[in-house]
Amino acid sequence: MEKIFYRAEENESVISVAERLNVPAVKIIGDNNLSHDIGAGDMLYIEKAEGELYNVKPWDTFLTVAKFFGRDERELREKNGNVPYIFYGMKILI
Repeated sequence: MEKIFYRAEENESVISVAERLNVPAVKIIGDNNLSHDIGAGDMLYIEKAEGELYNVKPWDTFLTVAKFFGRDERELREKNGNVPYIFYGMKILI
């Protein structure tokens, strides 16, 4: 796993950083304990993990996604920054 520190630029959001670095936004939020969007100059810890990205569908939960892919729910949560839940449209690591 590659670990980097990233300095946010003007008008960037967690989503735009996630897309630029091909990392799930939920992982950036969880790893940095974010409760709000980011601002220019904010330093983010980013751990680029190996794995496939999955687009969360309506009604998905960590449990249903883990079962679908034959993975452990706890491991899936850890890979994605231990956030409490996922929602439609998110990308998570499988």
